[in-house]
Amino acid sequence: MTIPNLIPYDVGQPRLTGTTHQDGDLVTITAGGADIWGNRDEFHFAHMPVAGDFDLSVRVEGVEMADTYTKAGLMLRASLDDGAPHAMLLTFGNDQPRNKNNGALEFQSRLVTKGECSGIYPPQPLSDRPDFPTSFPQHWLRLARQGEVLSGFFSTDGQNWKTFCTHIQSFADGALLGLAVTSHNADRTVRATFRDLILIQGPQP
Repeated sequence: MTIPNLIPYDVGQPRLTGTTHQDGDLVTITAGGADIWGNRDEFHFAHMPVAGDFDLSVRVEGVEMADTYTKAGLMLRASLDDGAPHAMLLTFGNDQPRNKNNGALEFQSRLVTKGECSGIYPPQPLSDRPDFPTSFPQHWLRLARQGEVLSGFFSTDGQNWKTFCTHIQSFADGALLGLAVTSHNADRTVRATFRDLILIQGPQP
């Protein structure tokens, strides 16, 4: 079990530069960028290389919103290319209605380089109350890989986890894992704060 040292990088050359600041267990990311979607991405990525199975969890203390689709979360990415395949368990900063979404969480992926993205949403039809509501600062995300199976989880205490989804996607050793934040507003930066980023590597029960 380790607290990773993260490498900051602006994927897709956003108009406004992003930053990563680590202070003990607190990670503060400032990010610009138009979006993480379509066939190319613009965002700030605080990352590390990873090989094999892993279990990465983080507490999201808050996400500043510059757009309805401002995103922050855990990402596994094939490379730093702006159109690279990726998988991301993300949170929005509030529960306002979005496409097929009634809460904070969403899972998205791109399977091939420069391909289109697709999303996994809460169970449809949507309930009146979110199944995965915002709960900052008691708001944990967790992304785990076992072989080609990626699983996304949510918690309000960091101990009891509710499965959001599972997803099948292959990533080579040397893929990049970390925290991704995009403003979704090319003319504004946003700030997201995280604590207790914990990485467990190797096969998990």
